[in-house]
Amino acid sequence: MARKKTKTQQAKIAARRLVEDEEVQKQLRIAAARTREAWSRVSGRPTSKAVSDKKTYDKVREAATSLAIAGRRLRKQPEPPKHTGRKVVAAAAVAGGAAYAIKRKRSNGDVPEYEGQTFAAPPAPFPASPVEAA
Repeated sequence: MARKKTKTQQAKIAARRLVEDEEVQKQLRIAAARTREAWSRVSGRPTSKAVSDKKTYDKVREAATSLAIAGRRLRKQPEPPKHTGRKVVAAAAVAGGAAYAIKRKRSNGDVPEYEGQTFAAPPAPFPASPVEAA
């Protein structure tokens, strides 16, 4: 049974991914830039105008989207599927092929084969006791 990772272990893994993953860094840079742009547009304006500004809304939305993408990339990577159905089908096909080959080999032992031609097996002999006629 796998042990659960502690919070510090999870933080170490996330920090390592943050340093190594270029896509995460790119998304964080975009989020920071859009947040900065939105803040510079909002600062100095009255609150009612800042809230209803479409460009500010777009910048904040882009920043949130970039942070969400970066967060998804930092999460634990899902394990690849195990393809158990494929393995079962492959095993069944191999077993069926082997059974067919064995059956074929056993049935070919009864019938003689000459130069690629097969002949029917000889008929069964007559019974030893004669049948009485009435």
